[in-house]
Amino acid sequence: MTTRRLTYQDEAKLEYGRLLWRNPEARARLLGHWTDARHPHAERFSETWRPWVEMILTTAGDEATGEDDLDSLLRVEGLSLRVVAKEIPPVFGSFY
Repeated sequence: MTTRRLTYQDEAKLEYGRLLWRNPEARARLLGHWTDARHPHAERFSETWRPWVEMILTTAGDEATGEDDLDSLLRVEGLSLRVVAKEIPPVFGSFY
């Protein structure tokens, strides 16, 4: 039995983020939204979390072992899959 690493909300955010990330147009739109000065998390995302969020969205973690490997890689950096998934910025507002 695999230990649940993410909350259901964070797991959904990660899976939907990966789904959109595969499409180049959707990826560009997400990045534009997340880095827009009107987004309340833009500065935090750009300065700290962007490389980590891009890494977990790019990595296909469909299998439990893939998620375990990804989590282990992040733990070497002092992070975890849970921490980075929580930092995927929300999409909202009329400027998306």
